[in-house]
Amino acid sequence: MNKLFFGFLLVFVNFNLTFNGHTLNIFPDWAGYCLIYAGLNDLSGESDYFRLAKPWCLGMAVYAGALWVLELLVGETELGILGWILGLLATLVSFYVSYMIVQGIGDAQRNRSVELGYEPLKKVWLLYVICGLAAHVLILLPPLAVICLIVAFVAAVIFLVRLNNTRKAYNTATGA
Repeated sequence: MNKLFFGFLLVFVNFNLTFNGHTLNIFPDWAGYCLIYAGLNDLSGESDYFRLAKPWCLGMAVYAGALWVLELLVGETELGILGWILGLLATLVSFYVSYMIVQGIGDAQRNRSVELGYEPLKKVWLLYVICGLAAHVLILLPPLAVICLIVAFVAAVIFLVRLNNTRKAYNTATGA
């Protein structure tokens, strides 16, 4: 569960250095997805959801890695509508991976008969998804998109806090 938490932390936290038009993300998403993938390997016995999320997570690691290298070598590229479409697809896959993980936590909670905080985690995940999707869709209405992004940011922080609580409860329950 530790790898899942720290993987999500890397995916959610962005710290970029820009020099000569080239961007270096210090906490790259691909590294986060690799950690999440390793966490899914560790937890695959807890739920089929963890096992089923692995190929999607691996795909996101490859996609994020390719973008990371492209931004580092080529610099910022303007892809227009294609960039928006690719960003939306990556967001949808990311939401799917996180959905599978949240559902896997629900299975682990039920199977182990221990409180892992599944219900509050699921609720904040849903708020994060709704606001994240709304921000993509409302890009033509910037004030509304910004509001959605702010709420999505707050939901992401709360998600990380809840996931950390889940991590601690799981580690206590399993003696990890």
